[in-house]
Amino acid sequence: MSGAIAAAEAAQRAASDPSVSAFVGASAGSGKTKLLTDRLLRLMLSGATPSRILCLTFTRAAAAEMAIRLRRRLGDWAIATDETLDADLAALDMPADTGTRHRARMLFGQVLDLPGGLRIDTVHAFCQSLLRRFPLEAQISPHFAVADEAEAAVRRRGAREAVLGDDSRAAEAALRLLAGQISETDFAGLTDRMLTDAQARLARLVSRHPDAGIIAAMQAAALDAPDDDEETIRRAIVEFDDREIRGALSIIKDRSSTKACEKAGELLSWLKLETEARLACQDIWISGFFTGKGDPRAMSSLVSKGLDAEEPTLKATIEAEQGRLLRAKDRLAARRLADLSAALAQLVLPIQAAEQSAKQGSARFDYADLIARAAQLLVDPGAAWVLYKLDGGIDHILLDEVQDIAPAQWEVIDAIVAEFFAGTGARDGTARTVFAVGDRKQSIYSFQGADLASFDAWRAGIGARVSAAGARWHEGSLATSFRSTAPILSLVDKVFERGPARSGVVMPDEELAHGASRAGQAGSVTLWPLVPADPDPELAAWAPAETYAEQASARRRLARSVAGWIAANVGTMRLESRGRMLAPGDILILVRQRNEFGVALTRALKEAGVKVAGLDRMVLTETRAVADLIALARAVLLPEDDVELATVLASPLGGLSDEELMNLALDRKGTLRDALFTRADEHVAFAAARDLIAEAQARADFVTPYRFFAEVLGPMGGRARLLARLGPEAAEPLDELLATALDYGTHEAPSLQGFLAALDAAAAEVKREAEAAGDSVRLMTVHGAKGLQAPLVILPDTTGQRGKEARDLLYWIDAPQGGGEVPIFCPRADMRSAAVRQALASASDRGFEEYNRLLYVALTRAEDHLIVCGAATKSRLPETCWYESVRAGFERLDGVAEIEAEPPLDGTILYYAAPQSAPPDRLAAISTATAAPLPGWIGPETGWRAAPPPEPKQRIDRLVPSRSAEGESTGLAAASPLAGRGTGREAAMARGRLIHALLQHLPELPPDDRREAARRYLAQPGHRLGDVEQTDVIDTVFGVLDHPDLTALFGPASRAEAPIAGIVGGVEIGGLIDRLAVLPDRVLIADYKTDRQPPADPAEIPEAYAAQLAAYAAVLAEIYPGRRIDAVLVWTARGHVMPVPAARLARHAPKPDQPSA
Repeated sequence: MSGAIAAAEAAQRAASDPSVSAFVGASAGSGKTKLLTDRLLRLMLSGATPSRILCLTFTRAAAAEMAIRLRRRLGDWAIATDETLDADLAALDMPADTGTRHRARMLFGQVLDLPGGLRIDTVHAFCQSLLRRFPLEAQISPHFAVADEAEAAVRRRGAREAVLGDDSRAAEAALRLLAGQISETDFAGLTDRMLTDAQARLARLVSRHPDAGIIAAMQAAALDAPDDDEETIRRAIVEFDDREIRGALSIIKDRSSTKACEKAGELLSWLKLETEARLACQDIWISGFFTGKGDPRAMSSLVSKGLDAEEPTLKATIEAEQGRLLRAKDRLAARRLADLSAALAQLVLPIQAAEQSAKQGSARFDYADLIARAAQLLVDPGAAWVLYKLDGGIDHILLDEVQDIAPAQWEVIDAIVAEFFAGTGARDGTARTVFAVGDRKQSIYSFQGADLASFDAWRAGIGARVSAAGARWHEGSLATSFRSTAPILSLVDKVFERGPARSGVVMPDEELAHGASRAGQAGSVTLWPLVPADPDPELAAWAPAETYAEQASARRRLARSVAGWIAANVGTMRLESRGRMLAPGDILILVRQRNEFGVALTRALKEAGVKVAGLDRMVLTETRAVADLIALARAVLLPEDDVELATVLASPLGGLSDEELMNLALDRKGTLRDALFTRADEHVAFAAARDLIAEAQARADFVTPYRFFAEVLGPMGGRARLLARLGPEAAEPLDELLATALDYGTHEAPSLQGFLAALDAAAAEVKREAEAAGDSVRLMTVHGAKGLQAPLVILPDTTGQRGKEARDLLYWIDAPQGGGEVPIFCPRADMRSAAVRQALASASDRGFEEYNRLLYVALTRAEDHLIVCGAATKSRLPETCWYESVRAGFERLDGVAEIEAEPPLDGTILYYAAPQSAPPDRLAAISTATAAPLPGWIGPETGWRAAPPPEPKQRIDRLVPSRSAEGESTGLAAASPLAGRGTGREAAMARGRLIHALLQHLPELPPDDRREAARRYLAQPGHRLGDVEQTDVIDTVFGVLDHPDLTALFGPASRAEAPIAGIVGGVEIGGLIDRLAVLPDRVLIADYKTDRQPPADPAEIPEAYAAQLAAYAAVLAEIYPGRRIDAVLVWTARGHVMPVPAARLARHAPKPDQPSA
């Protein structure tokens, strides 16, 4: 055992001592979960009753992980030999005597017998169980439920609309004042934030000061707003003793350069105005001394160096006026903000009351409500009986991830813990303990209310309280990582050794030093050069917008580089500590935010053939498949909505191509729906789209939202169409939409219109569980990856700046005399007062500190290897960004190798690694268990054995014949419908496509109707064909349809666009046959080709075409054994039919060793 491991285990044993209360600072990967599990085991082995232990964690995953580990350990103890059990007890620093062994073996049964099991819960789950236990005391229905985000959003909107519709004079005045500063949409967002993110703050404020007038006075005091009204302050700005400044400006005007002279003249002209005129153009005077951003102008803009030397008093006079104006502006801003903030409170408080009333009436609450009500239940002086009952049932509390606990949650915890060391709880002879583990360096959930100030205050307070009660208190730390290899930990230490990255991560008097338990294990850290930001591309004016984005975006090129590297290294890069090659499931890609970069990265990985699970969260309504279904619902609810209908028609549901949609939409009379229904018989695609819309519209007003979408996806074929176009990843959001629709119908009137409104209001997120990713690359935010790890971690999102606190509209500022925090509404930057600027600076500092802690969390997710990369911006990267912080860490490391990057990267790669010098420590366990013998009562063996299926003898390759053919095709991409006929080459291609379409659809019509349908189709303006050209195409098509050798191909036993799939000789084959006819003695297949110059002889048929038909023939021979397979090629450019000789098909039949396409 290494010294680092021995020291770490000694620290863990000291911290898990069941007789002391303790706080332990546990760095990333230092065995926090093991420490908590050991503490639980030692408590129970020391005689603590399992039912009187409460363990609170931050996430359900952490609670489940701890419960699983505990049950596994207790189960092993129940059947372990004395020697094995004694070794485990010794590792826990427990005596290996007969009594302890007996208790250890009995614990498994005791825990299993507990109602609900051992209490390992999240704080939210504990509060929920507490309220269910004491519903009357909490004044809550015993049958309350937790509302989802969609329901909560609808309830908030209803409460807001009810209050805004109030015709009271106070509400009208407040609304009129706010309407001049904020839009309706922004106001809705602001109130939603106050009722969600700031719910606990608002509830605390209202509980202390329920009157809006008192809150308005506190807001004014927090802003140090004057008692004068706004008009009085504005007059004070323009009414002043202007003799000194007038004289100074006159000197500047007479003795300065042109620009300063003009500005001084403009200001002197303003001074000549009367008061009312000055008020009307007050901005002229202020702009003379301040910039457009509100900053004081430089003295040099008015007073040159030469003039300053001649007239030294000028600067002092200008500065004095600047100071006077600044103070006046602050007074004016404070008054304005006080009035606006009071108006906001005047509206938000009734909205909150209405929302709370709706919650109480429906008995459906969100998690923040549960915590607030639990805290109120425990803090209320009248709830002593509740505390007595709880105190009698809890002797030991264990707290996990305490750095992420919010102040409202601390109130719940503190109320329980206070009883441990006060009153009867401290004197009844029972040893009660508190154990908390956390890490300041990993506090990254401020958006959920986590506050390090509250954490530090609780930590100091609980230590003092325990010591004052005469109990033992221990503070320790765990710094040895059992997760990461030495190179990763060395880089982490160097990144946060000095510089701006230390802020918020390392205390000023501390040094960060991680111990490495995985000594001798191979590991590496790599810093790629930045992908350069190209200048604006010089493209033709007609180039599509996508071309500009593709060429100009360094982030897109970075996504392709990362995807290409992963594709090249999966299966080829060896993970030495695991004794195997890198797999997709070993890779974790972390980004800071869910934005377009994550989408580009997912797309690049899929294009590179790498399995990827997608982002860990998605907004349901922003997924392509769900958006198409919502567009369909809106289109049938409002038939006059052409935009939504066009969206549906162009989607996989409608199935129209761009050309077909333009043909339908251009020059139409009336709505797009009228055009579709009128012209449905002109085109098979139009008819199919018409049927879809008609069927959906027939259901929209008569079925529930769930049934509507279920029938669209099921009997109407929507799911198949969406998955065929969008891929299997579309299945998850479709299922989630159905689940959301089903849930909506259980508590709301199930109307389709109402459901769509609820979706819009909620913007519900769907969370993908990390465990569900399987053997796929995981792409997650750093917040979502907290608690996870991976052999290889890639950080590509490293050059962006931290969140812009300057965009905030709402600030919470402490009122004087301990009044608590009050909300201050500041709609624009130029309206910020001194108090708001100070609050913004504090928020910016806290945001930067959390930005650094987020980097620490990201770096420490890596087990073996870490790659850091990024995309450059057109401006220089600040030294505070992640990339620069990591680069600075590399510069402090000794032994960093510099490697010349290979394309597509350009520059120098920094690489720091350690080789494998010890036996691998992450080898997968290999089971050596043998099958248990069958019991005697089952009788003798009958020749079969229970055994896993044998491994496939060979890898199954995949062959898509049409792709091979397309790869060698001489055809061109489809011409734009907006372009002219262009060259003869393009015209021939367009003609071939028309023939192809007619050959596909005409056989579905009665023979007598075919020629007229073809004429109507070709006469459509979008095809731009003259009468002669139309006749030529029709003659060519019917030359094929009426060909004597192809009568069966277009007969009743045939079908168009026939899908085919099968395995022949170990090769998986799939494709789409243009025309298939199955006859009693033979199978006939035809493939349409648009080549401009088809061969004249079958011997000259391109190899790819012959191989394509041979693959189809091989599959059909397996499906229809004993029947002859005949294949023909139809050259649509000339309408020529060419049989493919059987010998040619046999020569190109797929072989088992054929490479996959």
